[in-house]
Amino acid sequence: MKNHLYSLYQMVSKSLTFYLGIDQEKKRAGRPPKVSDLQLCALFILSYITNTPVFTLAKSLIDPNIKSYHLFRKTRTQKVYRLLKEYRNRRILSILFAKLLLGKKVKLIVDGTILEVANLNRARTQRIKRFSGKAFWGKKKRNLYSEHYKEKVRFEEMYYGVLVMVVCDSEGVVYDLWFHPASYHEVRSLRIRYRKSKWLRFLVDSFGLMGDRGYRGCEYVEVCESKEQKGIRQVVEGVNSQIKLFNGVSRWRNITTLLAYLQGYTIWYSFFRKSWLFK
Repeated sequence: MKNHLYSLYQMVSKSLTFYLGIDQEKKRAGRPPKVSDLQLCALFILSYITNTPVFTLAKSLIDPNIKSYHLFRKTRTQKVYRLLKEYRNRRILSILFAKLLLGKKVKLIVDGTILEVANLNRARTQRIKRFSGKAFWGKKKRNLYSEHYKEKVRFEEMYYGVLVMVVCDSEGVVYDLWFHPASYHEVRSLRIRYRKSKWLRFLVDSFGLMGDRGYRGCEYVEVCESKEQKGIRQVVEGVNSQIKLFNGVSRWRNITTLLAYLQGYTIWYSFFRKSWLFK
């Protein structure tokens, strides 16, 4: 198992070095860090692949005596996040260029999912303090079948967390990802992102967006009506499914670490999911 894990680590590290270049690892005066920035980037990507926290992976693959402060300093995590984002953007641009060169159509889908910060039934104080403010409290209404009433009943659930929004294509490659407080509606979150992000405006204006009935009335989104469109939209559901599963394992404590984890996840799902090593 460890040999297989080390093979994954080597594969991800080589890909990071190729796209980011060795210039990212400039030598500095003084003692070198126990874990380089590119190594830490690879660990964040591997954490979603193996469903294992970064700290556990670092002790297994790099140094069993490593401490958490070697990995999770705020400035260090911010740099890792920027490197992961740059790596994803470079790979996406190369994929987009290749598709346009070959004359392939790019179909983009948007969807959001609630990522709970803590389980409200058994929440711990330190986890609740990750975010503060009423904006992170959200409600979700659903119609569920009740065995008692023998009909569908309206249920209302309360969440404490963030709304994670994903834009991907029909092959599962994630083109953009952002989040807002859980109280935000998906349409509101999309409109804010469209107004602030030049990259999303380029994607929407060039290729368009598809979404479910919740986006009806949004000028940027084409609502899926046909069976073919609904089948394509299922791809984004697969992207969102693993985010929730890993949330309880990651043990993140601040927003910068969450962003780095989400970037690592989108990189794995977009570029390494179909590798022969995962079959």
